[in-house]
Amino acid sequence: MSVTVRRAVRVLFLTIMILSASAVGQSFVQATASPTADGSPAQEGTTATETTGDTDSGETASDGDDGTPTATPVPPSSGETEIDVESRFSEVKKGPLPAENWSTQRVRKASGQRGLTVVATQGFYVSGQTAEIAAITPNGTVVHFNDSYRVYFDVDQVPGERYTVEYVAARQFEPSECTQFESKRCTRNVVNRVNLTTGEQETVYAEMTPRIYSARWHDVDRINDTHLVVADIINDSVYTVDTRDNLIVREWNASERYTRDQGGKAGDWTHINDVEVLPDGRIVASLRNMDSVVFLNQSSGEWVMDESWTLGSDDDHETLFEQHNPDYVPEEQGGPAVLVGDSENTRVVEYQRVDGEWIETWSWRDVRLQWPRDADRLPNGNTLIVDTNGNRLVELDGNGEVVWSTDMGMPYDVERIGTGDESAGGPAARQSVGSDRTAADRFWFTLKNTIPPHISNGLLYASPPWVLFTDIAFAGLFLLVGIAWGTSEFYWSRFTLRGFGERIAATLRGIVVGRVRRNE
Repeated sequence: MSVTVRRAVRVLFLTIMILSASAVGQSFVQATASPTADGSPAQEGTTATETTGDTDSGETASDGDDGTPTATPVPPSSGETEIDVESRFSEVKKGPLPAENWSTQRVRKASGQRGLTVVATQGFYVSGQTAEIAAITPNGTVVHFNDSYRVYFDVDQVPGERYTVEYVAARQFEPSECTQFESKRCTRNVVNRVNLTTGEQETVYAEMTPRIYSARWHDVDRINDTHLVVADIINDSVYTVDTRDNLIVREWNASERYTRDQGGKAGDWTHINDVEVLPDGRIVASLRNMDSVVFLNQSSGEWVMDESWTLGSDDDHETLFEQHNPDYVPEEQGGPAVLVGDSENTRVVEYQRVDGEWIETWSWRDVRLQWPRDADRLPNGNTLIVDTNGNRLVELDGNGEVVWSTDMGMPYDVERIGTGDESAGGPAARQSVGSDRTAADRFWFTLKNTIPPHISNGLLYASPPWVLFTDIAFAGLFLLVGIAWGTSEFYWSRFTLRGFGERIAATLRGIVVGRVRRNE
């Protein structure tokens, strides 16, 4: 190989590595950019305003000189708006909420037509970022904030209470507080009820667990004023508990239907991560490690699995792959249908039940979507999505276009106040939203499909919250090109370390000399 060709190859290697590093660096700079003095986003092209109106008056709320929302008539808008809340979360941690103890009327006016959004986040264990539950208005104002627990999961609106929710959370303890288990660590799992406007909070149900660094429960659902149904990850079961005395009334265990050669390993066999009580009394449960959504009927005082209704099956990854938070759409809303975050398949998908079979009728993803873990169909036909490893919330219209989004670290569950538990009033999808994509989109989707999802999601889970799939790809490219360059130099130096070192030094000298000459 001639000297000229080698120089050209070196320039190519160097250019690719610089561009790759710049792409990752740009993501870091954008994610860590300081907010402006008024708390609005500092990122170029991002706005913290939303064109919305009050539910009754058609007006929107803006802050007056004293911080009190004032009504200003505005035309409706469906354009995409990105909301910066991470900087607001940082500010909230420093002191009392500006919106603390707002009246219900004031919060409602500030929420406008889009409504108040409540989100629970899981936090990042590797980077040490805390988890939180927060309620935000369409323009990103934080109405309620709590980060006193290590992890937050499910959040549901309490029936009949406009701004009261129940959420699942957990806190870990050190060995000195876990002597009852003879365990190095233990976890307190709680179901708490909180009023978002007053901050008043109470614990509805709680239990200590040995080990389990994440949480024993990822989801609960309310049956009535006194009873909850719980997804129990440790016991691989769904059970009903009377919160007045914490006694289990009824329980279904996955071992009644599944064998140990299915699902995951011991200690995390089924990973039951979601339960939903249907109006007809049935229970829908998500068995993540079985890639299945199951339906439980009551029979002679027991829960019995209706196998004819099961959606998905173990290792049938074309249907579902380690899904989260399936939401049921009843027949009167265009169902029966199930809308689910198909997490490892990196998509949100809806299945309609037709002639006793589940048929895929709707799905959505974009280049950024990574490990979605919740999707709610809103009464207006929009879809509110948790993009966990994409670090954002996304709201789509009926055509699959993003109309509202906000960045935040590792969200798990989201609720839109006023739409019912899991947005129970949302209709089945009217049409598929698949659309033509650009060449760049097709490239990224192809790349995503070539990397096993457990690898890409594992890397993102262990990365700082600002890292996206594209950053992982560029970092991988940087590493591969660096290895290729080093291998090439080693080959050109006739496989000697001394020659390799001399060539690297000569290359660096040439770069420096070239820059000096250009500057003269």
